[in-house]
Amino acid sequence: MSLSEQEQRTLREIEESLLADDPKFGASVSEPASFGGSGGAVTLRGVALVVVGLCMLIGGVALAQQSLWFIALSIAGFLVMFAAGVWMLRGDGSGYSVEKRDSGVRAKKSAARRCGVSDKLEENFRRRFEGR
Repeated sequence: MSLSEQEQRTLREIEESLLADDPKFGASVSEPASFGGSGGAVTLRGVALVVVGLCMLIGGVALAQQSLWFIALSIAGFLVMFAAGVWMLRGDGSGYSVEKRDSGVRAKKSAARRCGVSDKLEENFRRRFEGR
């Protein structure tokens, strides 16, 4: 649910007053709280590594009846998947992320939607309750 312009303006004023009152707090809040870098961004490389690890795991399980060496392939596939998951959770700080790309698209779509139905509904709601 998006905020009205008045609510956004009020929030900006509150944020500016907080930053003016306590600059250390403002600096700590404005920096992303992460323990590695991008902080959990799902990168395309990470997803590719998870898919490769999953293929190795399934292939190793499927071929384990032919030779016991394929069990090692399954274990290696699991380790690749696990490492890719940890890498994505930690964040590498430099990768191209799906979230970064999608956020711009979502912002454009939400801006386009705001011009239409939601504005009309909000205006009708305000007229209804301001008349009382």
